[in-house]
Amino acid sequence: MEPCRRFSLLFCAGLLALASLSGCGESTTTETIPSTVTISHSHSVLFKNNTTMTMGYNAFGQLGDNTLLSRSVPTAVQGVSGMTKGVIGAVHTLVFGNNSSVMAWGYNGFGQLGNGTSGSTAYSATPVKVPLGAPVTDIAAGGYHSLAVAGGVINAWGYNGYGQLGNDTTTTATTRVKITDAVEGPLGTASQVAAGGTHSMALVGGSVYTWGNNASGQLGFSNNTTSNLSILKPRKVLSLPGAGGQVEQIAAMARASLALEVVEVGGNITGQTLWGWGYNGAGELGADPTALPFTPNPVPLFSKTDINANTVVIKDFSAGLNHVLLLLGERDNDGSDGSWKVQALGYNYFGQLGNNTNVNSFELVYTSLDGTIDLTGVTKIVAFGNHSFALVNGVWYGWGNNNTGQLGNPAPTSSAGNPKIPVRVQGF
Repeated sequence: MEPCRRFSLLFCAGLLALASLSGCGESTTTETIPSTVTISHSHSVLFKNNTTMTMGYNAFGQLGDNTLLSRSVPTAVQGVSGMTKGVIGAVHTLVFGNNSSVMAWGYNGFGQLGNGTSGSTAYSATPVKVPLGAPVTDIAAGGYHSLAVAGGVINAWGYNGYGQLGNDTTTTATTRVKITDAVEGPLGTASQVAAGGTHSMALVGGSVYTWGNNASGQLGFSNNTTSNLSILKPRKVLSLPGAGGQVEQIAAMARASLALEVVEVGGNITGQTLWGWGYNGAGELGADPTALPFTPNPVPLFSKTDINANTVVIKDFSAGLNHVLLLLGERDNDGSDGSWKVQALGYNYFGQLGNNTNVNSFELVYTSLDGTIDLTGVTKIVAFGNHSFALVNGVWYGWGNNNTGQLGNPAPTSSAGNPKIPVRVQGF
């Protein structure tokens, strides 16, 4: 394998004007909600059996434990069990299980909890129910907005200054609105949603739709005007090159989008490409940022053709603010032999790539146990903000930004001391 080309870059985590996209600051020890959001994407939500566990920054109640105290060890969220997916926004949290409701908690300044209230001091330190009236199949949290798919229909609520709710307005919504129309006409049945800082995505029948802020090309189309950098309702991404396949999974970074295209023949994967577009200032799209700082045209982060049973493919992927994790294994291997590994690329100031460095990389690097031995035995991955997690032999490990205890391990919390290789999450 060729040595990875890596680079150093003075890079601020506050990529957007909104404070929601910074990950800097210290944890609070008071129980007074701050007047403004200065620390964001600095908490985590994981599951232990049927229990929802949270950790990290909690000044706005985003841990859901009925306090405003930040915690560096996992804390159980009472009354929320049997959940199947958890996501975080800037300072709010969403989870759902096999029911028709989403549970939400944390900051609610823009109505992102969906309970009909909002305001500069609005928050809930305990879960509130967002009833959606149909079985929920996916959720996503942007900076200050929320998305859910219920009965195949996209529901959105929260901040809408860039049209990220997709209802053809820029009016903030404190209760859910249904998204049924696209630029091209009626929107079909959705299966997945994803949310960046101020843009949104949906997977509809194997095609990708995007809406919201397009300042960095994150919607997948070129828009060179300065007066209209947003789109207010879903628009189909037509620029995905395609190879006879369909998109099967999507994800969003702060100002970039990802889509995994899969080609299948006879039920077997024969081709696979992970496409990315939007902002690339830290190499998160797998391209040299000095040559390609952003792009509205999809570029491949990972691509393989002529795949057979023993070809290493993407089993799953996850995106933080400006870094990407890939879970890799042989096509016909189910991971039970412990052979699946993690590769990562993008922003690495906090060590969130897990390769024992703080150097950004626009080429995939292996997440490592000690900087030399690849991490194996992985069956799940998840990236939040500027930190990462992997489920290794049934135990969660984390690495990257731990300034507010979001790794669930009271390791050194300075930027220099943040774990650059996986450390065990306490209690798992």
